[in-house]
Amino acid sequence: MKEYINRILLLCLTVIVYTACKEDTTSESPYVKTFEIHLPYGIFGTETPYSQPLVITLTNNSEQISYTKQTDKWGKLTLEKLLPGEYTINATGALSADEVAQITGEEDAKAANLVAFLSNVNLRINEEPKLNDLKLVSSLSSTLIFKELYYSGSRTPSSGTYRNDGFYSIYNNSTQPVLLNNLYIGNVEHYGAMNSPGPLWPNEEQGNYKNVYIRTLWKVVAGNEAVMLNGGESIVIAVMAAPHNKDGQFNLNSPVDLSKADYEAYSNDPANNYTDYDAPNMRLIFWPDYSYLWRISVFGQGMVLISASTEEVESFETVTLPETFQDPFEDEEYWLCKKVPLKYVIDAVDLIQNATSTNTKRFPPALDSGFATTDGIYMGRSVIRKVKSTENGVTIYQDTNNSTDDFEINEVPLSK
Repeated sequence: MKEYINRILLLCLTVIVYTACKEDTTSESPYVKTFEIHLPYGIFGTETPYSQPLVITLTNNSEQISYTKQTDKWGKLTLEKLLPGEYTINATGALSADEVAQITGEEDAKAANLVAFLSNVNLRINEEPKLNDLKLVSSLSSTLIFKELYYSGSRTPSSGTYRNDGFYSIYNNSTQPVLLNNLYIGNVEHYGAMNSPGPLWPNEEQGNYKNVYIRTLWKVVAGNEAVMLNGGESIVIAVMAAPHNKDGQFNLNSPVDLSKADYEAYSNDPANNYTDYDAPNMRLIFWPDYSYLWRISVFGQGMVLISASTEEVESFETVTLPETFQDPFEDEEYWLCKKVPLKYVIDAVDLIQNATSTNTKRFPPALDSGFATTDGIYMGRSVIRKVKSTENGVTIYQDTNNSTDDFEINEVPLSK
């Protein structure tokens, strides 16, 4: 009996020693080290406090989770209990006109948004994060903005796929009328693998381009007659201005009837067999990779609104996509893009496949420091801006140039 008890005691001692050794070799915490973010801009965050905190969103692409935090009045934030992984970080803030004047000295300064963006940030246990490139830049709100974008397609009654029912809603986000005659709409290049930042263009810095590279460009108002858009009103641009959900030859499961669209992306090509519906046609300016329907990827692309005179548009340089991203089986013309300086871009929305495909960055933070997504394809959903306020009976939509914050999913397109 004594020998049996000794064996039991020895076994227990072995288990205790083993457990103690195991605990000694195990990391004390599953989280990365606590660290601080500090985002000053001019005198704000150093000599003077911000009037409102900055909002910082950290998206863990590895774990597919996001954290949204607020800084203190000095633009500082202590972050703790973050899971390790590859992160995308963006920040949003705002300065009043008076605050901008304090920095610039301009008497007629305008209020500005503050944005920052940084991708491919690897946060690892027991390592200090490298965030030196996370810096705020200013960007102005625009009068004409994308209000709603429907690009991800729908399912047919037989469970097929359908994407001829896309549309873009453009809104006058002010109380004053705006002339539409110098307005252009287009989409940027979309090459490389999904969840890839795309090509590095010559003389550009990845993620901080000084130009956008347009694949397709349309002039919204084709004619010369002046067209005004009143404050609080919108126009709808249809890929095909058809009664999609009213006629069985289209898709009765489509969420939209676009027969009353304001404009249509129809190309007046004699070989185009698609019906030219009643909506006025936009004027096609540039489309080397030409097809008869202007449909962007259901996974999303970068969409832009451009304001420029005819002469300025004609001055945009035509450039060829860097060779690394070219397919040798395509014609040379397929790789052509229009190089458009940022000063002509009045609104930009980065559309991505889902909330964690954040490496697919096509715009610098000054244009869009975030992303919008329907978070799925062929689900009949759009993305739409959030309402900010009402001024003199006019709805004003949120426009911080951070689409992650500005947009939300609309389950029924054109319903708002």
